[in-house]
Amino acid sequence: MAGIVYRPSQPGDEHQIAGCMWASADLWELTDGTPESVAEWLKLCHPDELRDRILSPEKTLVALWNEVVIGFIAFKRGNHLSLLFVRREFSGRGIGRELFSQCAHGLETVTVNAAEAAVGFYQKVGFQQSGDRFFKFGIWGTPMTWVKPRAN
Repeated sequence: MAGIVYRPSQPGDEHQIAGCMWASADLWELTDGTPESVAEWLKLCHPDELRDRILSPEKTLVALWNEVVIGFIAFKRGNHLSLLFVRREFSGRGIGRELFSQCAHGLETVTVNAAEAAVGFYQKVGFQQSGDRFFKFGIWGTPMTWVKPRAN
């Protein structure tokens, strides 16, 4: 999509990233509505938590359109994709794929615990289920792994 800029996340982006996360997903799709699951979601998208991620040595990247954060990706433990969100109105335009592609560059494998609503996206970019679905903090997750395609 024309006009989108991809860059590493920077201190000061955390409030826009939180807004992007809220504009990306329906709370009731991501959680089971219990206080525990809602508290976990609120913790994940809190600006202080996001600032800590930005300041960590882990990979984070934002997609900007007209200087507004419309996508965000964050890794943990080197190759574990922990957060990937694209605002709903920008969904289906290749932004999530590009965020992933740029962050996965140089990695041989990537793991993710995919939310139920995101499994199809991860399959499209080459992830395969690598374990049984699990339920933690009121949220369903599917362990998935991506392996860098071999060059011919």
